[in-house]
Formats: sequence, structure tokens, C-alpha cells
Amino acid sequence: MGGRKAIAAALTALVLTVPTALRAQDRALLPACVAASGTPESWITACSALIASASTSSRELAAAYAQRGFAHTLKRNLDQAQKDLDEAVRIDPTLPQAFVNRANFWTVMGKADRALADSEQAIRLDPNLPLAYFVRGGAAMNLGQYERAAADYTEFMRLRPSVRADVIILRGRAYHRMGEDDRAIADYDEKLKLTPNDAEALINRGDALRDKKKMTAATADYDAAIAIAPKNPGGWRGRGFIRLGTRDLTGAVADFTQALRLDDKDATLYLNRGAALSMQGEKKRALADFDHAIKLDPREPLAHVNRAAVLNELGQHRDAMIAVEKALELAPNYRPAIETQNKIREDYGKEPARPAPVVDPSECIFPSSGTELDRAAIDRIISSCTALIKASGEEGAAAVVYLQRGSMYRRLGQYGAAYTDFSEAIRRDPTSASAYTGRGNAQRGLRHLDEAIADHSEAIKLAPNDPEAYNNRGNAWRDKKDYKQAIADYDTAIRLNPRYAAAYYNRANTWLDSGDKERAVADYRQALKLNLRQAGDMLKELGVEP
Repeated sequence: MGGRKAIAAALTALVLTVPTALRAQDRALLPACVAASGTPESWITACSALIASASTSSRELAAAYAQRGFAHTLKRNLDQAQKDLDEAVRIDPTLPQAFVNRANFWTVMGKADRALADSEQAIRLDPNLPLAYFVRGGAAMNLGQYERAAADYTEFMRLRPSVRADVIILRGRAYHRMGEDDRAIADYDEKLKLTPNDAEALINRGDALRDKKKMTAATADYDAAIAIAPKNPGGWRGRGFIRLGTRDLTGAVADFTQALRLDDKDATLYLNRGAALSMQGEKKRALADFDHAIKLDPREPLAHVNRAAVLNELGQHRDAMIAVEKALELAPNYRPAIETQNKIREDYGKEPARPAPVVDPSECIFPSSGTELDRAAIDRIISSCTALIKASGEEGAAAVVYLQRGSMYRRLGQYGAAYTDFSEAIRRDPTSASAYTGRGNAQRGLRHLDEAIADHSEAIKLAPNDPEAYNNRGNAWRDKKDYKQAIADYDTAIRLNPRYAAAYYNRANTWLDSGDKERAVADYRQALKLNLRQAGDMLKELGVEP
């Protein structure tokens, strides 16, 4: 936590000179407004007074708004924070600190893509601004761009070596998520040399060592973390994983139980404690844990598989089959689910098979992309398409059936399952532009942006007059921060369909990301005229009239 506080303090360092043109009282206000040693309250007071001054230059005025916006961000006065930060950018769009502080605001708001865009603009304005790399690194981590995050943390430490002890652990986490465990461990080693009693560093190093199968060393780190910070669930969780893997089931149950006392919202803890209880023969307690895991995270297929296995062992074969079929709905071709399903079928013995649910195959229709469907309707369509595939045999099913089911999985955010179905649709009909479009959207959801662009480009070759194909490729270009290519695709989509509200909205987002608020507002207004309500929300967020 100390590192976070040090970094938060560093974010206040707007380095400005005091212009001689300011009045004497204003010359005293500016240092107080941007002082790194101040508090949110003192910054707000001093910056507000400076903003009210009539003799402040535009650059110092922008700096005052930027600093006051940062202070309001810290106090979680987020509406006022956004107004101040937008005003800072409007007054002086060449002030890099304004973009850094607004990027930090977007991070707090959970909008990592916009945080990334603003921090990139700050770096374009000042490539030697340390905090811009720190904020961009955090945004990249949140977007799963771990290699980029590691590079940004490295550059931040080069430019600001005094905070290395606080940032080296963040780079270690990026390396670990990249699968670069040796480099992660080296960073954690350095962190622990600088601060030997850092429980988070010990837990993180333990996780990396565990992934490298160095169980003794990992256990030692978890033990040390527990001794230093017994109220941190991470040490108990990590040691519980090792004990489960080494079949110390009593110890695993004890560790997971202690972790759950500290964090009872972690579905994986219930899932793993349930696994340990099941291996101990405590089937009913295991079932209760799997039920709790599913309540917290109903989209995790392994929880449904484990629940099915326990129900089968308890002789509740029909309920077990229902549970494993749910897992297969979530993750088609998931090997643990298929193996458990086969085991349940073997154990049915002389019991009559459970009647198949009544499914109307005609529900496997293909609605337009704008059709609103609730979760129940999506589940029905998936079940209908699955029934058609089973009835036809996997090789006999038409491409459109896989196309439809894939589109439903994509709506649920199950991009892996969607990718599989769209690929099957393409295999059956290589001329289907819709299948390439669907797979491109799934690839984008999986953050495979180059592959997404390739699929959308193929869709455009097959259907060169389809505005949706250009819009979708534009979205992938925008995710890659190639705003020029994105704008070109949105332009084409709008030329092909001047009433395409989503294309105006997406182009507006791209203009905003690239720092062109005026064009963004114009496109949001056009999208709103075409009845896209989100555009109105964005205009309100930007503080302009619809």
C-alpha cells in the first residue's frame, strides 16, 4: 500500500514556472495549487482562487483546472473532476499534465481504453513525462496488454528511479501474466531486497514459483507472507493451492477456509475447497461449496463439471447430467465436461435415460444485429441450435446454424465458444461474409486484433458494400490505436449507409480518443438524431448540449 501512496503523491507533480505577469497574490497561489506536498483540500482551495483570478495566463489556468480535477478525482467527486479535466484540455490541448490527470480519472472510472488514449497523447506531447508511462502501463495491464505494460513500467523507472521500489512489483506482475516467470521472480527478488517484509511481493513470488513447479520455495514464500500479514487472503490461498496439489487435503481445506474468512467473494476459493472436500469423501460439503462457487460465478464451467461429478457419485445421475450439460453450454468441447458426461452415462446402469428437454429447432433463427434479446431468449436459441446440430450430426449441420449459435455466444461474451462456432461456419461455407464478420468480432473480444482485422478484411472482400463490415473493422483498428485507419473505415460505413448510427458513434469515440472533441461532439449529435441513446449520454458526459 505504501507504494500506491508514493505513486499517488507523484501524480500531483505538475512542474510549472510562475510567470512574472501574475499579480503578487496569484504568484503565491500557483505553487500552492500544484504543490506535491499539498492535500486535495488545499489544492482545491488554491486552484479555485487561481481560476477566479483575472490575470492568469491560459497555460497556468489549464494547469489549475488539471490539478483541481486531480484533487476531485482523489476525493471521488467524479462529475466535477471530469468537468475540470475536460476544461484543462480545452483551454490548452498542448499541456501534457492535463492528459495525464484525465487518464488517471479514466482509470478510476474503469475506462481503461480512454485512459490509454489520454496517456498516449500526453506522451506524444512530452515523451519524457514519467507519469504518463506509469498511467499508460496501468491501462495496458487492465486491457490485458501485459508486454506493453512491462515496457511502460520499465520506462517509468528509468525516468523516475526514486520510485523503483514501488513500481518493480508492478512490472513483475506484468511479466508473470505474460508467462515470463523468471523475469517476474527477478523483479520480486529485487522488491524484497528493498523491502524485505512486503507480503504482496512474497505472495506474487510464491505464485510465480508455483507456476514453475518449485513448490518448496513457493510454500516458504506463502508461509512468510502469512506470518507478516495474516489478514491477507493471498498467502492462505496460495498455500492452499500447493497443499491441494500435493494431496495434503486437511491442510488445503484449512487454508482455503481461512482465506474465505478474509474474502468470501472469491469463487475460486469455494471451487478449490470443494475439490479438496470431495477428495476427502465429504461429498455433501463439497456440493455446497460448488453451489456457492456457481452462485458467485455462474459462467465458470469447471464449477458445473465438479458439481456434476459429485452428484453422480451421490447417485443423482439425472441431476448430474443436467449440471454437465450446463458446463457444455458454457464451453462446448470442454474436455473435463465431456469426460464427466461419459462417466455419468456409464453410471446410469439400468436407470432410464432422462428424457431430452423439449426444444423447438425453429427457434434457431437468425435475428438482425440490432435485435434486443434477453438472457432467456439467448439461452433458448443456443439450445435450439445445439439440438439441430445433434439431430443433424456435427458434419450435417448447416453453416447458418453454427453462425447463429456463435452470434449468441458472442452476445454473452463467450468469445472462445463463439470463435469455434464461427470457424465451423466458415469451414462449411467459405463464402459467408457474415461468418467472417462474426469471427472477427470474436477475435476482437479475445484481443486478437490482427486476426480480427484479417477476418473483417475477408468479409469486406466477400461483401464490399456491407457497411457493418467496415464498422467492425474500424472497431478493431481503434482498439489498436490506429485512429487513421479506424476513421477511414467508419467514413466508408457512413458513405454506404448515411443513417448508420453506430458508425457515427464509433467514429465519435475515435475522434475523442485522438483528442478532437469538436468532431466527436458533431458525430455524437448525429448518432443521437438517429436515436442512439448512448450518444446522448456521451454528450452529457462531455458537458455539452445534445
